[in-house]
Amino acid sequence: MLTDFNDRLAIAKTNLRQRDKLESMLRSARLLLSEAKHERANLKQIVEKEHSDLAALEGLSLTALFHAVLGSKEQRLEKERKEFVAAKLKFDQANATVDDLSEEVQRLEEKSSRLENAGAEYERVVVEKEQYLSENDSDIARKLVDLTQRLADLAADHNELDEAVDAGQFALQAVKRIQDTLASAANWGVMDMFGGGMLTTMAKHSKIDTAKDQARIAQRRLLRFEEELADADERLQVSLQIDGFSKFADYFFDGLISDWIVQTKISKARAECSSIISRVKAAVRACQNRRESVESEIKSLTESKRNLIETG
Repeated sequence: MLTDFNDRLAIAKTNLRQRDKLESMLRSARLLLSEAKHERANLKQIVEKEHSDLAALEGLSLTALFHAVLGSKEQRLEKERKEFVAAKLKFDQANATVDDLSEEVQRLEEKSSRLENAGAEYERVVVEKEQYLSENDSDIARKLVDLTQRLADLAADHNELDEAVDAGQFALQAVKRIQDTLASAANWGVMDMFGGGMLTTMAKHSKIDTAKDQARIAQRRLLRFEEELADADERLQVSLQIDGFSKFADYFFDGLISDWIVQTKISKARAECSSIISRVKAAVRACQNRRESVESEIKSLTESKRNLIETG
């Protein structure tokens, strides 16, 4: 009977923790989605303004005629086109981010709804077990309850660390892919600066576009890793703040004016990747070390519990 209570309590406690974790992740995802929608709305206004400015110069408006008379229309057109392209790229990125976060919110809502009764179930099992122990009190029973509870807590710790390590490895892989793509873009960029021609320019910007898409994926994985670390931090002290990566894509969208500026931004993005890789590796190692400690403690307590049962 006691074993049955312990099993039910372990399951109920696991479900309760999972529900709390999902609710925390859901709050975070909803906040990010709200911010992303606000950013998208601002960028949409900028795109519309840049498009209007470009259309005014390309048409037969007074503005266009004025610049044509002054001999500056072509220079002005080139500037407006670049500003429009930069604004459009930013808007497309923001739009994709909103889509990604909307899917994430929906996924978390669905998972959370399946555990909405976890709290009530946990309290019900606790009350039943408390009543049973009060009616069947013994020294061995109390010791078994204590060991079982400690093992349940350690198992939960181990599960949290597993999830954090997995999330960290996924994030690490994603950032490393960006680093490889940027290295290739930098090589094409050097050739382009020394007159590589249209094909070289296209190859360089193709790599930049690829890195842009990879950055969006990596950003989501880093945020997930940060969530897993925050979830484990309260009891395990293995936190690591990974911030600033949401601005990573700016290296690709801002000021696409000259090859030299693009090359400089590629270098900055590569440096940012190296920094993040080092920080993620450090956090993953911390989680792995703590997981080994938890595994050792689980093994020791399991042996103690078995000895108590055999000799009791």
